Amino acid sequence: MADPAPAAADPAALRARYAAAFHAWLAGRDERELGTAYALGREAVAAQLSVLDLAETHHAATRDALGDGADPARRGELIEAAGVFFGEALSTFEIAHRGYHAVQELARLEHDHVEQLRALAHASVKINAAATAEEALQRTVDAARAVLGAAQATVISTAGDPFGRSLSAAAPPGGAPAGLGTPIGVMLRSAGRPLGMLEVADRPGREFTARDEAVLAQLGQLASVAIAKTQAYTRERHIAQVLQRSLLPAALPTVSGLSAAVRFIPAGEGIEVGGDFYDVFRPRPDGGVAALIGDVCGKGPEAASVTALARHTLRAAAVHERRPSAVLGLLHRALRDARDDGRFCTVAYCDFEVTAAGARLVLSCGGHPLPLAIRSSGAVEPVGALGTLLGADLEPMLHDATVELAPGELVVLYTDGVTEVRAGRREVFGHRDLAALLEQCAGLPADVVAQRVQDTVLDAAGGRPRDDIAILVIGPSPRAGTLPGADRHPEASNGRP
Repeated sequence: MADPAPAAADPAALRARYAAAFHAWLAGRDERELGTAYALGREAVAAQLSVLDLAETHHAATRDALGDGADPARRGELIEAAGVFFGEALSTFEIAHRGYHAVQELARLEHDHVEQLRALAHASVKINAAATAEEALQRTVDAARAVLGAAQATVISTAGDPFGRSLSAAAPPGGAPAGLGTPIGVMLRSAGRPLGMLEVADRPGREFTARDEAVLAQLGQLASVAIAKTQAYTRERHIAQVLQRSLLPAALPTVSGLSAAVRFIPAGEGIEVGGDFYDVFRPRPDGGVAALIGDVCGKGPEAASVTALARHTLRAAAVHERRPSAVLGLLHRALRDARDDGRFCTVAYCDFEVTAAGARLVLSCGGHPLPLAIRSSGAVEPVGALGTLLGADLEPMLHDATVELAPGELVVLYTDGVTEVRAGRREVFGHRDLAALLEQCAGLPADVVAQRVQDTVLDAAGGRPRDDIAILVIGPSPRAGTLPGADRHPEASNGRP
């Protein structure tokens, strides 16, 4: 028997082979020719011939065979034999045709399933990347409508998020199309609590399959996990923000004769409490003002507990001790007595007194970078003397330094997030860069200086600082020369985002 591939590619050649096999069958009635008829029926399916095409081929072959014999008895015999041959060809044709279409349908279903799985995987990435519960829900209904080819998908929440907002989403937005059929749905849950029902609906008469229900269940599970994650992140962020605010003064006090401004930017994504802190307060009723800035080792709740201890200890110690070095010494002992985890901090502490000539400050630094003074001449100089860390195993070396400031001169206190800006291993903004920047700020108000430093540091860090940034600028105002109590106008700016 010849290879069927050429016949399958050429319907005319298949018809010729059919006629030859048919005549051979009529001549010898050899069962082998019926096997040929069986094979030809299968080849006809492969050649994509219809049953009418096959019948026409058989009719042409029969007509030729009947033309050779005019005897009615012979004709009847030939017709009967032709029917046997055609029956064999037709039977295999039908079997192969049904199998061919079954395979086609199976391939189509498998292709649709693969496309659904691909769309589901793509939706999973988008849903899990959502930053809020609302965004996760909207991406879920968009995916449910697209993957299932439905007219509408909706979520109506029964619980809302931890902050009381109701959660709902619809695709397409703006209301359901009229006349939809019976929907299918799956419950969304977060930490075991029902959040709402994800439903899809389509035109009347569509019957959703078990596969559709499985896909919807998978989307519901993805959405539940994503919403639980965003809600947990929202809770953590809220707690971190509340805790961070509790560790910083709500506002800088208004101090007659002094100008003060602060800028504070915690690093990271907002779910971790930073270790930088600052404060400006009046420790005594005699008009003195304490200004400080500090940095605790590490981040998170443990660092926050050290920050709280440091800030409140400094306030309490300043009531009884006027010398900054003595205040920092008390903080060191408090850290050593209260904690055994090895955490330490650095602090620059200033005690300001407004004078007729401007202001006098006494400064002590416990392991912290020295503040920089901006003189009226435009010179920028470090003030104070370096000391050692607070809370470490060794007793700190602390020194007091007295600095006189003329009206309009400023002292800039900062944390290492300002002067340790790096791109990879390369320093892009450091101590020299800060000093050069401040040289251009002589005579400017404290708030403008603080803002310029913040903007420059953020620009160097590409808008994403790797460490907390704290900047405190303070000094006698240009109207200084007035004694305490002579001026009641606010001159302080927090500038905290």
